[in-house]
Amino acid sequence: MRFAPSPTGYLHTGGARTALFNWLLARSRGGSFILRIEDTDEERSTDESTSAILDGLRWLGLDWDEGPEVGGEFGPYFQSERKELHLKFADRLLKEGHAFVCDCPKDDSSNERPKFDDNCRERPLSEQLKLLAKNPALPLRLKVDAEREIVFEDMIRGEVRVSTDEIGDIVIVKSTGGPIYNFSCVIDDATMNITHVLRGEDHLSNTPKQLLIYEKLGWEPPQFAHLPLIVGMDRARLSKRHGATSVTAYRELGILPEALVNFLLLIGWAPKDDREEFTRDEMVSGFTMDGVGKSAGAFNTEKLFWFNGKHIRSLSNEGYLRQIFEFVPNEWKKVKRDDHIAKVMLLYKDRVTYFAEIEELAWYFFQAPEEYDDKAWTDVIAGSDNAASVLKEIPAALKALSEFESESIEELMRSYAKEKGLKLKDVIQPLRVAITGDRFSPGFFEMAELLGANEIAKRSSAALAKLNADT
Repeated sequence: MRFAPSPTGYLHTGGARTALFNWLLARSRGGSFILRIEDTDEERSTDESTSAILDGLRWLGLDWDEGPEVGGEFGPYFQSERKELHLKFADRLLKEGHAFVCDCPKDDSSNERPKFDDNCRERPLSEQLKLLAKNPALPLRLKVDAEREIVFEDMIRGEVRVSTDEIGDIVIVKSTGGPIYNFSCVIDDATMNITHVLRGEDHLSNTPKQLLIYEKLGWEPPQFAHLPLIVGMDRARLSKRHGATSVTAYRELGILPEALVNFLLLIGWAPKDDREEFTRDEMVSGFTMDGVGKSAGAFNTEKLFWFNGKHIRSLSNEGYLRQIFEFVPNEWKKVKRDDHIAKVMLLYKDRVTYFAEIEELAWYFFQAPEEYDDKAWTDVIAGSDNAASVLKEIPAALKALSEFESESIEELMRSYAKEKGLKLKDVIQPLRVAITGDRFSPGFFEMAELLGANEIAKRSSAALAKLNADT
């Protein structure tokens, strides 16, 4: 099995899923997983994109089994480095009469329309070689029989039939002297002993052309499987408007690789039972091609965050803190010690769904709110007969506590509520809004312990001043 991306951008989620399915098929069958960078598009291929693809695969844990050794590990194969081999087989096809030099007027080597031109096809080899010697910038085309059907069995779609009239004589070497993608791909897959080709359905139109090349070279083709594309929840093709689409973007959000791999597995693949969570070993042992569906799978970002939250909660506290600290803003580190920040982070272990979310969740531990949620202010403070007294009396009582811990804070507030004939929430909520600017936060008593009596008093005073100014 192989994954053969073009280095013209980042590793996107669709490519990552293709790589995952190839990796799983190889691991489940005891085969090899090969990484080949198809960098023959010189104008669009970049080293930055190549690095992003390699980093993304390593981060996802999709290791490959062979390649040129670089720094003690396998590097990928690069298609551009195999050009001489590709041209060797193109020359063989020319000399065996399966390919021909094409000097048709206005030929742009794009093969945009079916084409069967006997004037070029039937020239003697000697004349074709003379043409090439005179003008090396002439393309080579594969001779394709007209009015014939190409039939192959797709591992996902079943039988596929395509007429050669829709294909025409295939360009195998461009006028620039470079092999065309479909030709290079066949040569590489055959010489690398690739037995299965799993790729996106956008490559389906390439398969009949490649099968013709296999046939002319006398080689046995691999088994093909064309994976349905990933779409957004609106069933449109996945794009930036649906949110992050690259593996790098999700990594920068603080998605765990284990969660993303588990999530991608279930887009277009269904286990035999209703399970959704798998370890890496369980993925390998349970993966089969008959579980891959024919219809497009939807990328549900909310489901990914849910998956990720579950994986976060399964981390040890040490592992959780080590990873989430990478997302703690430097401004917080300037005002609080690491041990204090760690206590704040642990309050969110059961709430955070991706690590970058912590900045919007926990900001009020490091700065006072400058404004308040309108509805929270109206319902909890402005609309309450008891808010003013709570904001004045509780902070003073908290300052008098000999031990400022969550247990003693809770005891004090329960006693106050009982004494005033209030529900506990009628005491907590005005203070919560004053402290955070909203009505939602982690457990109040734990939050209060970390903020300290002086900070609570300061924020309560600011809220009380606003309440008085508004009335």
